[in-house]
Amino acid sequence: MSHLSLTSFASLQLYLFFFIAYCNSWGTGFDSSLISAMNSNNGWHTYFGVPKAGGILGIVTAIYTVGNICGSFVAGPAADRYGRKWGMFAGASVVIFGGIVLCTARNIHAFMAGRFFTGFGVAIARSAAPSYVAEIAPPQWRGPVVTLYNSLWTVGAIISSAIAHATGPLHSDLSWRLPLIIQVVPSSIVIMGCLFMPESPRWLIANDRYDEAQKLIEKYHANGATNSPLVALEMAEMRESIQLEASDKRWYDYSELWNSPSNRYRTYVNVAMAFMGQWDGNNLTSYYLANNLRAIGITDQNTLLLYNMANYLCAFGGAMIGSFSSHIINRRTMLIGGFFAMSLTLTGLAVCASEYHPTQAPSISHVSIFFIFFVGVVHASAINPLVVGYPVEVLHTNSRGKGMGLNNFGVNLAEFVNTYATPIAFQNIAWRIYMVYIVWNIVQSAIVYLTFVETRGKTLEEMDAIFEAKNPVKASLRKPIIVEEALGKVVESA
Repeated sequence: MSHLSLTSFASLQLYLFFFIAYCNSWGTGFDSSLISAMNSNNGWHTYFGVPKAGGILGIVTAIYTVGNICGSFVAGPAADRYGRKWGMFAGASVVIFGGIVLCTARNIHAFMAGRFFTGFGVAIARSAAPSYVAEIAPPQWRGPVVTLYNSLWTVGAIISSAIAHATGPLHSDLSWRLPLIIQVVPSSIVIMGCLFMPESPRWLIANDRYDEAQKLIEKYHANGATNSPLVALEMAEMRESIQLEASDKRWYDYSELWNSPSNRYRTYVNVAMAFMGQWDGNNLTSYYLANNLRAIGITDQNTLLLYNMANYLCAFGGAMIGSFSSHIINRRTMLIGGFFAMSLTLTGLAVCASEYHPTQAPSISHVSIFFIFFVGVVHASAINPLVVGYPVEVLHTNSRGKGMGLNNFGVNLAEFVNTYATPIAFQNIAWRIYMVYIVWNIVQSAIVYLTFVETRGKTLEEMDAIFEAKNPVKASLRKPIIVEEALGKVVESA
């Protein structure tokens, strides 16, 4: 039995498939950076008459989240009924439509409509893409490639913020219209890529297409070996776990998410991760970075756009560290440590912000900027990779599509609260908003410690036994069975 070489033709094809799926994440990053860039662009504020703080800014920002929430109800059935890759295709198509509406908007209503449609499309793609990555990845690759999915939103954020910085000095509408149209680029790559990508083997098994699934696993998990014990083991696990007549065959049926104690537990950690990943305080320094900087005396448009780009460059570094450490650091450890670190970092930022006055030394503002950037680094390295990576690992194949739709609904419900309430909070209680998140992050650490299962080092099918256990947390922390290739045999050791 051949080991899967990192440089084999099959591996190179897998890298391409992952890249195409990751482009969906880039689209999410484009939005995060673009609305921050628009908020830093005086021309955009003037053209649409949007104030730089308060409820109207919150509504314009949050309408994307409303679209995302609405799209969540379509996302799961689309990925279950038509497959993971066609779910990505559909989502990317809607994002392109929304991007065109945004770029050509002549009034604030059209701009908000474009934001709504891009959010709607991202919801569909975001449910299908990480499921695809988790389900097609070889078991030994799953940790890094799944956590990379949500980490790579920083790539889109960096590209769009760099373009926004370059076009910012233009004395025309192009200063903000050009960055908006860039959203269609990653979605266009997804549409073209989906035309030749294979489907997820687990989705094929769930739809009674065993021969196709086996050929895919032989090619992409065992270097084409037709009699591989590893392939036989994977196929046996999947056939035993995946049901042919489950709720994923009925678009309206979500009962698989709560029809047993184990499924209710899976749904709980899925939804909890959705809310907790958004309520760690990162939104304070991403969407509303410009508000933070204006609060410490930085108001120049070019400087605001430059800091916007630098913030995402720092976040990218943190994201890469977190993703490539996911195969050696337990998920629970990353989350608990990440939430505590967010509390400490936000404490430093709160102290600096509370002491600011216009005549202070520039060095005080520099310390504030350090903490602002470090918030993004901590979030990107320890929490954001698992906002998507953790749910796709805990959800069952039959409920993964709809479960990720529910996850997306939770993420955006939490994000709606963030995006709408944050500018109002900045306007009314200023730096004291940090105190709310400082306390809440400590609470989130306790929730993870007491109730979240460990998924590192376990196959997607092994999670079935963990959630069926009397105490899933304790069961997940026991030393796992390791299945590996050695001298042409499958070796199991406790």
